[in-house]
Amino acid sequence: MFRVTPRATLPWLKVLSQAHVLSPVRTFKLPSIFSAVKRANEIDEKFTNLAERPIDYKVGEIIKQVDKEPELLFQLGFFFYECKRIGITQDLINNRKRGVLYWPIFFGNLIPLNRAFWDTMHLMNKAQHSHRLNPFKINEIGLLDPKNFPSDFYKQLLTGKYNGIDFRDTKVFSMSRPQWEESKDTV
Repeated sequence: MFRVTPRATLPWLKVLSQAHVLSPVRTFKLPSIFSAVKRANEIDEKFTNLAERPIDYKVGEIIKQVDKEPELLFQLGFFFYECKRIGITQDLINNRKRGVLYWPIFFGNLIPLNRAFWDTMHLMNKAQHSHRLNPFKINEIGLLDPKNFPSDFYKQLLTGKYNGIDFRDTKVFSMSRPQWEESKDTV
């Protein structure tokens, strides 16, 4: 009924019609499906192994990733500042109490800061997945809980300076800024 024209003659005919062009042949191959399932299982196993690593290892990886990045240092310092406002610090971990401002600051500030931190880590190809916060367990709010970080790292971030990097004036899209503490090692 229709004659199929080879592609070489189409420019000569100046006709480009779908009726004249052969579509590729799709095949259903079982080996390709099995390889896709195998690859998905390998990825799941990799993330399971990452999840089983101790918190100290994960925190060490975070510190390595944010070491030279002022934006990430600022976001983490801002997160620690907001934690400190509601009493989540490295001191007296078992005596943390939920004050009047706990829920508004946690839902209004900490969760968005946590999300922004992990989104920035994703954009910089420094993290593969996000970590959530748990507002109901005040003694273990998540991976970014200040108690998980070394005390010198925590104290340096609260001053706005870390290993010679001054990140206090980093430009961010925020309605507020943290009040940085004074550095105790000034001469």
